[in-house]
Order: sequence, then structure tokens, then C-alpha cells
Amino acid sequence: MIRVLVAEDEYPLLRGISKLIEKLDSDFQVVKMAATGKEALDYLKQETVDIVFTDINMPVIDGLQILKYIKENVLQTMSVIISGYQDFSYAQQSVKYGAKRYLLKPIDKEELYSLLQELKESILSQKENEKNIVLKQVLFERNSGKFQEEELWNDRKKVEFNPIYPIYMIAKSYCRGNVEEDVFENLLWNSIEIKEWIEEHIKCKKTTYLYLGKYANEIILLLESKENIDTRVVIDELLNTQLIQTPVAVAFGSPCGNLMDLSKSIHQLRKQICMKWRYGKKEIIETDKKRSSFCMTRATEETLQYMVKNNKMKGLQMILKDLQKQMEEEKITQYDLELTLNKIILYIQAYQTVFSDEENESSSRDINDIIIRSDGLQEVFQEFSFWCQEFMCPNREESTENLVKRLDSYIQEHYTERITTKMLAQEFGLVPSYLSKLFREYKGVTPNHYIQDIRIEKSKEILVNYPEMMTKDVALMVGYVDSSYFSKVFKKSTDLYPSEYRVMKLS
Repeated sequence: MIRVLVAEDEYPLLRGISKLIEKLDSDFQVVKMAATGKEALDYLKQETVDIVFTDINMPVIDGLQILKYIKENVLQTMSVIISGYQDFSYAQQSVKYGAKRYLLKPIDKEELYSLLQELKESILSQKENEKNIVLKQVLFERNSGKFQEEELWNDRKKVEFNPIYPIYMIAKSYCRGNVEEDVFENLLWNSIEIKEWIEEHIKCKKTTYLYLGKYANEIILLLESKENIDTRVVIDELLNTQLIQTPVAVAFGSPCGNLMDLSKSIHQLRKQICMKWRYGKKEIIETDKKRSSFCMTRATEETLQYMVKNNKMKGLQMILKDLQKQMEEEKITQYDLELTLNKIILYIQAYQTVFSDEENESSSRDINDIIIRSDGLQEVFQEFSFWCQEFMCPNREESTENLVKRLDSYIQEHYTERITTKMLAQEFGLVPSYLSKLFREYKGVTPNHYIQDIRIEKSKEILVNYPEMMTKDVALMVGYVDSSYFSKVFKKSTDLYPSEYRVMKLS
């Protein structure tokens, strides 16, 4: 609702203008009819409104004084002058104080309607921006020093929300720790306009907010509306479109009446996806239903321990194949998949002495890394099996140092090409997580970050030495097909966009 104050010292006109505004557009509500300038000013000092329609010629406190107060104290409030005097000096002064329009009496209905639509568009855009700022604070700054929780919850006059319908969506896999950007670089969220799809398919009055979640494969979708929205129907339609081919998990909560509930709901939705998402499946997570858990039989666990203890890698591989088949039949959740693989690693750690304390602590992150990089259970178990073999049977002919040197040389020669950790792993006969681990131990960074650093340093040289070259051409020269993505990476690395860096260096 758009709140309006009308100030007019002739009561019949005051009442008529107020009724006409509400009649022309029901989204406008006249919350105050002020018969004097003083009455209007006193109200503005206590309450907030979106628009003030004020007569310019009133005794004691006139319309210009009201406009002056608004400009100095409540910039977000818009103002419109109404007058029977065709005096351009008044018009000039009202513009100086920020009036949106100067209307002459008698007011023309069509002119007022047109003005209301113009003001409405501007106000709604302004309100959406204000809400967007508050929502970002709730979603991303609540645990930081920037977030003033008490002030936000209590100050409901500045930003008022309708019920908000929260939806959390994760594509491909649930992440538990830091993940390299290239893993989700070309994910479906980059090609599918989710917000535009929602706007087109939900016909009720609503505002749509879309934010990147904790990682690049997660998005938070918020629908704000006074009307009831059947969230389940919306998600069903979205998942059934041909737009989404990647496995996606979607969880939605009840409409939230306040921001505290919204913050809790978003946290709970992500947790529900973590616990209940069946690996590799496109599905809606039923937050109110339990999902059966996967558990290895006692015989399987005892056999596993025997194979690990006696260093029988072929036997372990056979058990892993059986587990993979069983998990495919039972449609295992990602949560149980990780628990199972971690349990196997615990057995290896118990019987092998090759693990350092740091490796013991990072094994869970490594397993999650294997899962999010893989495209299915078969690939997960192939990589996991290789990973186990590297620890149980460390018999690599080539030293790690020589391997990393060869990797370094290959990257230096091919950095302008499309290179990912997965591609490097295929080139050198390793699995991505293991290659990344070895490289990080010797270089201090992952292969992808190393490639990125090389590209950024090369692009800096080109930007300075060839000032006439366009940014998109510089991006192509160092290996980035998408110039906007190159600019984003450059900015993240240097705190400057490529054009800004060039100006700074050449000035």
C-alpha cells in the first residue's frame, strides 16, 4: 500500500482530492487529510508517508515550507504541489525543493491518474531496493558485525514486508566447504533466467527476489505477496520444464510474516536439503517427512576391515562395486553417501600409517570434493577407489615433486586454453581431487587458482603494453571466452576492473 498525505485548507477540496486519489488507484491510501500546513508538518514529524500532495497557498505554514521540510528530513517521501495560481515563481521554488509535479486546480482526472502511475512505478522500485538491502542483511550479514539485529527487527516503519515465501535451490551437489569456482562456473543458473520464469508463470501480484546462496550452485528465491501462493505447484512446474536438466533439489517453507522467521527458515531449508537429498536426483525435498537411511551390514563392515587391514586392494574394490550397486538401487542420499565413504576412510586411517594429522582432518572435505565434481555414483566410486589405492598402495614410480613440475610446465604452456582440474587429471592419469591435493601441497594453491593467477598476470602486461586493445580481446588472449567473467575474476583478484587497472597504470 502506498501511503499518502493530502494538505489543503479548503475542506471540500481536501475531501474530494483524497477520494479521487483512492478511486483512481486502489494501491494508494490517504492516511492523513491535513486541513492546515501545521497539521501536515506535525504528522510528518511523527509518521512516514510515501507521497505528500499539498496546496501551495495555506496560512501560517504553506506548501513550500512543507516541501522544504521533506527535502531536509525525509528524502524518500515524494511531493506534489497543488495550486490554483499559475505562478511560475511558485513552480520554480517547488522544483527546487524536489516536487515531482505542479498540478493546477481544478485537477484533471486523466492527468492525476497518469501522475499516480508514474509515482507508483517510482515508489515501488524504491521500496523494492530498500527491501532488497534489508533482505541481504538478513540472509548474509546476520552473523557479522555489520548486522544490527535489534534495530532491524524493531524499525518496521521504514520497510514493511508482505508475507515472504522462501525457496532454496541447489544444483548438482550439496557443498560442505570451499569449492573452486570452475566446478559450478557453467551451471544452469547462468543460463536459466529463474526470476523471469517466475514472473511469467505466477500471475498474482508479487515481488521476486533472487540471491546467490552459499556457493555458486545454490540460489535463494523469495516471493513476497499479500495473495496466497501455492509454492509446491510453482516448483513442480519449474522442475518439469525442459529448462532444467541438471539434478536439482528444491526445499520451500511456509510464508514468513517477519524477518526473524525468514532467517530461520532459510537456514532450515538448506539443512533439510543436506540431510534428505538423494544423490543425483531432481526432486522437491519434503521437509516434514523422514527419509530412510542407508547402512552397511555388519558382514560388509567386517569384510571391509579385513581387506584394509591386510592390504587387499582388489577385495576392497569388489566391495566398493557392490556398495555402489546397492546405493543405486536404494537411491541413497548424499548425506548417507558421505557418511559411508567417510567410515571406509576411518578404517584405512586406523590400519595405515601414511596419514598425517592434517590429512585425517581433511578427509571429509576431500570426499565432499569428490562428490561435487562427479556426475554420478559410478564416477564417485571410481575416484574414491583410486583415492583409497593411493593411500593403501603408495607405489607411484614418479615422485610427487616431478609430477607437480610436469603439471606446472603443462599449465604454463596451455594456460590460454580451456583447462580445468578434471581435464588435467585426465591428461596425467589421476583423479581430480587427488591431483588438486598433490598440487596444493607443493604450490600452496589449487591448479585452478594457479591458472587464474597466471592469466591475471599476463592480462596485466597486455593491458599496459597494448592500451588500444579491447578488454574482450585481452580476455580471449589469456584464456577467457566470456569477457564479463574475465572482468569479474580480474576485479576479485586486483580490486579493480581491467579498464580501471589500465587507467591507473597509464596515468
